[in-house]
Amino acid sequence: MTSSKKCALCPENLAGKNKTKEHIIPNAIGGRKKTTGFICNDCNNKLGEGWDAELARQLNWFSLAVGISRERGEPPKQIVQTVDGDKYWLLNDGSFTPEKSSYSEKDLGGKIEINLTAKTIEEAKQRLKGIARKYPNFDIEKALGELEVKTNYLDSPLHVSLSLGGPEAGRSLVKTAFAFASECGVPHTQCEKALAYLLNPQAEDSPFGFAYLSDLVQGRPTDSIFHCVSLHGDPKKKRLWSYIEYFGIYRIVVLLSDQYAGPHRNEIYTVNPVDGQRVAVKVNPQISEKEFSSLMKGEGFDQEKHKAAADYALPIILARGQSRALERAVKEGFDHAAKSLGIKENEIIPKEKAAEFTGFMMEKISPYIENLVRGGRRNDQH
Repeated sequence: MTSSKKCALCPENLAGKNKTKEHIIPNAIGGRKKTTGFICNDCNNKLGEGWDAELARQLNWFSLAVGISRERGEPPKQIVQTVDGDKYWLLNDGSFTPEKSSYSEKDLGGKIEINLTAKTIEEAKQRLKGIARKYPNFDIEKALGELEVKTNYLDSPLHVSLSLGGPEAGRSLVKTAFAFASECGVPHTQCEKALAYLLNPQAEDSPFGFAYLSDLVQGRPTDSIFHCVSLHGDPKKKRLWSYIEYFGIYRIVVLLSDQYAGPHRNEIYTVNPVDGQRVAVKVNPQISEKEFSSLMKGEGFDQEKHKAAADYALPIILARGQSRALERAVKEGFDHAAKSLGIKENEIIPKEKAAEFTGFMMEKISPYIENLVRGGRRNDQH
């Protein structure tokens, strides 16, 4: 069987190995929905490694902070910095490790004292093997048995950039709007503004702009962030446009066509990037002409509205981080207590050891509670 459809961005037919499924919202930031009949396999791979990868890089802190789920792999760890200047690796489970490991040796007169701090258990094991090769009398089995994960919490807030921009990330946004229009049945040729921009690497007249003059989302949830892409077609105004929102903060309007002659359209796709579930929101299609014109002229960034978007999304993201930290603390506490008392996996905790088990658990959970208290005191002082 062959297909008469062609790739939206090159002359290739969408048939056989060239027919591919393209994520409408990049899977790298938690998108799920796919579309066929949009672009070919070669374009999919090339643009995913270019445009979408750059967008994902700029949004990686948010992906790590909320713990998005992806079909393939995990968001890469990244260096983050506190307001005080300390640097850490932020991992996909929301935890932090030191930017660098530490190692020191001290001669105690016939004995060598070694102090080792590693970023992960795996790294610590590799370093211990290296020590064993250097010192044949080193008891590596004893050292491996004494390895311990120590949990500390940041004393200073993180410094996070909320900027999004550049030609590659911008083209990823336009491609997402274009892909959703294709999925909704809009012929590729009716998205001439998107086509002209995406096909010309030197194009400077971008058909999109930040949308912070009003909140276009209706029914915005107060306890979860989401990604969305919508499509709105109005033949009277000859306009086909899209609204895109990522992580509750990044809000963009894309103009797909200013010569639209198709039917009225009002479609939306939403997804919670953490669990992949749909979110019940709507986008207001009745944007005023004055506002739309301002967005397309690059005048859609209002400082107060942007701050309001951050004030909405960041508490939700931080609450998600606290919830994940509690889950890690409880798991670490349970594992520590079980190991300390010699209780094997799936073994019932003896009643006579329950109090002792709880005590060992609290050794790991207490730092989390103390951090919450310190955080509350800091907030009270501000």
